[in-house]
Amino acid sequence: MGVGIFPEDSPVMHEIVSDVAFIFGGLAPIAACKLQKKPLNYLSIAMGLLSLCALILLSAQYSFGLGEQCFLGLGPGGMERMIVYPILLWETAFGGYLIGSS
Repeated sequence: MGVGIFPEDSPVMHEIVSDVAFIFGGLAPIAACKLQKKPLNYLSIAMGLLSLCALILLSAQYSFGLGEQCFLGLGPGGMERMIVYPILLWETAFGGYLIGSS
C-alpha cells in the first residue's frame, strides 16, 4: 500500500516503504518454514533467501554504485521482479499447503 501511496515521484519515501516491504517479504518465508513439513519448508527457505539475495544485489548497486553488473543483465525493474516473484510463488504454495492441511 505504501509503494502505491508513495510512487517513484517521491523517491525517498518510496525507497523506505519498498525496502520495508521487500525485507519483511523475504523474511516471511524463512520464518514460516517451521509451520511447514518437508519438502515445502526447504522451498520456503530457498524462496526467502533468493528474494533477499536479489534485494542485496539491488541495494548494492544503488547504495555503493557498483555498476550495472549487480543487475545481472535484468535492469532495475528485472531485479525488483526477482525480489517479488519468489515471495509470490511461496505465498501461493503456502496458501495451498494451508488449505490442504487438516
